[in-house]
Amino acid sequence: MTPAQAATLGREKEEPPVNAATPQRNSRGTRIRPVSVAEGLAVVLRDRILDGGMRDGDLLPKQSELLEQYQVGKTTLRQAIRILETEGLVTVRRGNTGGLAVQLPNETDAARTIGLVLRSRRVPLEDLAAAVRNLEPTCAGMCAARDDRATAVVPRLLALHERCVELVGDLPEFVRACRDFHEGLVELCGNTTMRLLLGTAESLWSAHEHDWADTVPEGADFTERIQAGIDVHRDLIDLIVAGDVDGTHRLARRHLEDAQSHPLKARPGVAVVSLPDI
Repeated sequence: MTPAQAATLGREKEEPPVNAATPQRNSRGTRIRPVSVAEGLAVVLRDRILDGGMRDGDLLPKQSELLEQYQVGKTTLRQAIRILETEGLVTVRRGNTGGLAVQLPNETDAARTIGLVLRSRRVPLEDLAAAVRNLEPTCAGMCAARDDRATAVVPRLLALHERCVELVGDLPEFVRACRDFHEGLVELCGNTTMRLLLGTAESLWSAHEHDWADTVPEGADFTERIQAGIDVHRDLIDLIVAGDVDGTHRLARRHLEDAQSHPLKARPGVAVVSLPDI
């Protein structure tokens, strides 16, 4: 049994009551600044969720058990739960099997939050596009650098590429499939931090590009550009197969410059819009 597992199993007996007057320490031993009892309890429960091995959908103990364990009042517990609900870490599940259900953060949550920040600052869409344009090629190069690319990267990219080919006659769906291919380059790069950070930008850009594709006038002819995009995707896969990191990076950069040009030209001066509003 690992120390973390032992700590989790024994947590109910070992964790002391939460007291605002007593300096608290989280699971890493870091001293918690003086806060209200509700805030202190929220810190303890947050650590329990994120550092205690809990999975998405797991239930925290019943509220009666939490009251006894942490020796706080009902109002304090409700306030602490409200803090965690605001952070998106728990949701109250109703019914016989209900309780406080854990909701672990994911890429969509991060994209929504970053989108709100960018929107509040009226960040131009070109700014977001430039971030994707500069960082996604790095992820593509990282795909080419993976020793296991033949099994972990190439089959997935080929499947995404074939999906694009199948949808050439439907521009909105073709654009969505192509964005899946580009997001696949990020997802498969092998670096979790890059995947999460750039993945949020990719999600925001994809939402804007999907919205643009849905508003393209009927009869607009993108046949040549669609075929060119398909050819580039196939060339990128070939470069990744060959392990050509620099070549993959260069081609991915040129391709993004071209692919982004239409959405950007169609909406000059537009600011980034947060995910729920797209």
